[in-house]
Amino acid sequence: MLYTKIIIAILAIGMVACQNNRGVDKNSKTTGGKDTAIQKKEVAFYTCPMHQDVRSEKPGKCPICDMKLVPVEKAEAPQRADDTITGQKETTFYTCPMHHDVRSEKPGKCPICEMKLVPMEKKESQGKVMDSMTTQLMLPPREQQLAGIRIDTAKQASLKGQRVLTGTTIFDPEQHRVVSAWVGGWIEQMYVRNPGEKVAVGQKLYELYSPDLLSAEKDYRLALEQKDLFKEASVDFTSTLVAMRQKLRRWGLTARQIDRLRQMEPSGKITVYSKVSGYLTQKVKQQGDHLKEGDAVLELTGNKTLWVQAELYDNELPLLASQPEIKVALEGFPGQLLSGSIVFNNPVNQKNTRIHLLNIAIDNPGGQVQPGMLAYVYLQTSPGQPGVLVPRSSVIYGEKNRYIWVAQPGNKFERRKVALGSDNATEVAVLHGVQPGEKVVTGGTYLLNSEYILRYGAGANMMGMQMSDMKMKGKSK
Repeated sequence: MLYTKIIIAILAIGMVACQNNRGVDKNSKTTGGKDTAIQKKEVAFYTCPMHQDVRSEKPGKCPICDMKLVPVEKAEAPQRADDTITGQKETTFYTCPMHHDVRSEKPGKCPICEMKLVPMEKKESQGKVMDSMTTQLMLPPREQQLAGIRIDTAKQASLKGQRVLTGTTIFDPEQHRVVSAWVGGWIEQMYVRNPGEKVAVGQKLYELYSPDLLSAEKDYRLALEQKDLFKEASVDFTSTLVAMRQKLRRWGLTARQIDRLRQMEPSGKITVYSKVSGYLTQKVKQQGDHLKEGDAVLELTGNKTLWVQAELYDNELPLLASQPEIKVALEGFPGQLLSGSIVFNNPVNQKNTRIHLLNIAIDNPGGQVQPGMLAYVYLQTSPGQPGVLVPRSSVIYGEKNRYIWVAQPGNKFERRKVALGSDNATEVAVLHGVQPGEKVVTGGTYLLNSEYILRYGAGANMMGMQMSDMKMKGKSK
């Protein structure tokens, strides 16, 4: 009986142990399944939420903003547009967080600010470095207006040699007019007051009272009365009236004013009207001043044409022998070139200087150009080889490369790397990168380039500077 109980107890313990082992096997299977699921989601790399170009194989912090790097699983890892290109491989270079133009193949410090260089990735395809950033920039019309964007057309022409002279616009002396007093008297009313005021033909200038004019008007009226009185007599007043009438006309009265003397009392006053148009340049006499016959009262000057008084050194005088083509650019009207012609070549140099004054006439349609403006005179000296020419203001000069922004449809602008040839003071020849007829940006180019850098970074589509090419002055190694 005792043996039977012992055997039953042993069997019961064995059954419980078997059940426990089965439970362990089930748990292990469940845990193993979870481990397998976790292993399927492997971490591809760690990146910064703000700077996605920063990648690392290990957890850490962003070297730019010091934020914690977040894991990116392989299933969630974004595929770049340029990763689909075959034949690519990733390479790493080091750049400065503050100066993106600084690039190096090895770790180190920035030669400008001595910050630690951070690693960056770039793609290489068929041995050429390719950037993932776009070369185009879209700018709404309002932003273009605020940035002062100006556009010109690249042209196929010959680049001419130039000599640049500085000058100043002045009034054309041939259009200078002096308004003088026709009769002596006093100025009772002055109708033009401020120098620079525009004067039209027929506009009132001033009103004059003259005792001599009053006496002449009375004599003329008396002669008219005597002629009517002695109609039947043999006395002829015709020649006397003609002489008096000519005297009044010479003193500024019009034929209508003389005719009205029959009905009106003589006043001795005369209103002087302008016979020419122009601008008031000087008031010689003021209201209330006494005048003698022939005294200058006002000076008027027209501005349909202006002169540019350019400064030429005596060793540059032979340039005028070939009668060069002349273009004038005004500081107040950038991008505009006016044709000019030499009207007076002063044969005498300025006293105590070697400066020779050259006077050039330019048209002034609309009167927009004012005297006193700074002007640049371009003397075309010699013809050159034909090529694609663009204004010099359209070129952006980088450390190693040259760029030109080309306008595209849809308010888009494309930056192109170009090779330049010879140039002069206003134009530069483009060897390749721009075709004739394309629209290039000539104004606001650096603002446009700054907007591009703000959006995409300084390293986008820009050839970086190698640390070996940089030489810091004032620092000892």
